[in-house]
Amino acid sequence: MKNAHYLYLVLSILGGGITFYYVFEGMQANQGNFDVIDFVKSTWTPNSYARSLTCDFWTGAIAGTFFMLVEGIRIKIKYLYLYLAATVLIGFAFAFPLFLFVRHRQLA
Repeated sequence: MKNAHYLYLVLSILGGGITFYYVFEGMQANQGNFDVIDFVKSTWTPNSYARSLTCDFWTGAIAGTFFMLVEGIRIKIKYLYLYLAATVLIGFAFAFPLFLFVRHRQLA
């Protein structure tokens, strides 16, 4: 597809926006406080279906982050560290599609 990279850009914006929305909602429920430990603990619920999604996410996020690192070095993507930092500071749903957008444009 000629303009597939724009799909990655749209997914990045959606991923970042949705992630921000739910973090903001969680902060409102906790009197405006954000606790990283509580954030991570909240993903491990007693519900087996939710645990399945959590494990699926973490496996994909680790593989995707490793891909960003290896592929970014291989094709010499500028400012690779920013995509890795965005994965941790904003969210994988934002950083990975943004990386794919830049990668697709660079390879075109």
